[in-house]
Amino acid sequence: MTEQSLTRSPVPTGFNLVLPPGWGKVDLHEEVVNESILTLVDRSIDQLPKDLPRDDVSKVRMELFKQLRKAARKASRANGMVLYLPVERVRGSVVPASFVVSEPINATGAGFHSNQVVNGVAAERGESETVTVDGSTATRIERIVPPPERSEIEFSSRRVEYILPLPGSPFPRWLAVTFSTVGDGKPDSEYSSALVDLFDAVMMTFRWSYE
Repeated sequence: MTEQSLTRSPVPTGFNLVLPPGWGKVDLHEEVVNESILTLVDRSIDQLPKDLPRDDVSKVRMELFKQLRKAARKASRANGMVLYLPVERVRGSVVPASFVVSEPINATGAGFHSNQVVNGVAAERGESETVTVDGSTATRIERIVPPPERSEIEFSSRRVEYILPLPGSPFPRWLAVTFSTVGDGKPDSEYSSALVDLFDAVMMTFRWSYE
């Protein structure tokens, strides 16, 4: 089980969720992000063949650290608090998926009901539905995102976002959990759908934690 604290948050003080086997997390707070990445790098390196030359291991270690650092920077720029991703290989490959928990979102502007804010976000981002997470009503949004222009990314990604209201907050606040996968290059394939199902199953384990 993995746990992450919410800085300066009212009740609840954090959350717990159960990760799939082979997944790990990167704490995106600047003072610990490199330590988190190195822990995942070590887990991945431990899976390499024991007879692999030391120079090759060093190259893999360095490249993996660069890749995870790049992913962490991207998630941090998007207001991410913690990044979850696979680090252990399945049939020789790392599963092409990840999800990010963002810093709590505060309602802005006077006169807006919390449902109006969430509905507005959902309308902008894709198909939405109401779901229950840890006994509370949440919003699930799904969409397909084309690759950015002038980027090295070839394939569209399939994204699923859960917007969870923070219970007990004196003013409207939400936690956003966003999953993304390129799957096998086809966002509507059975493989991509299976990865989405895996993320939905993870979100059903989500629980708020309290002091």
